[in-house]
Amino acid sequence: MNNSLDTITGQQLMELELNEPRFIIENILPSGLHILAGSPKIGKSWLVLWLCQMIATGEDVWGFKTTKGKVLYLCLEDKLPRIKSRLMSITENGSEATAFATESLPLGGGLVQQIENYIVCNPDTLLVVIDTLQQVRTLGSDICLMQVIIRISVPLK
Repeated sequence: MNNSLDTITGQQLMELELNEPRFIIENILPSGLHILAGSPKIGKSWLVLWLCQMIATGEDVWGFKTTKGKVLYLCLEDKLPRIKSRLMSITENGSEATAFATESLPLGGGLVQQIENYIVCNPDTLLVVIDTLQQVRTLGSDICLMQVIIRISVPLK
């Protein structure tokens, strides 16, 4: 990249044929990188678990259509009994399209490769959730966190 801006005119932009974004949840969640942030213990994990279930089963979310597909949920602060209990609270049947993991390697220590390997073996994966990002960060890592996150999100587009 050089020191000048790469620009496009309005006319050139109007003449371009661009792909519309692919939505996982219609008009709400396009493919790509998203970060859900908020105060501790307000229900973020519950919300994400429910969204994973809706996407895995192709059920509507708040009246919006979903694209049915596989989901990888790294619930790194939980153990399987707690995940099962929560899942039983939101559905009667777990989906084959949702995969849970309670342990992973850290960022800069193999996590990206683990996710890439999963996506290669499960190419219809639409969503990867890391709950929580703090659990995979390493102190003193010389890896730029945003570059790693972007690298993870590219195969999902």
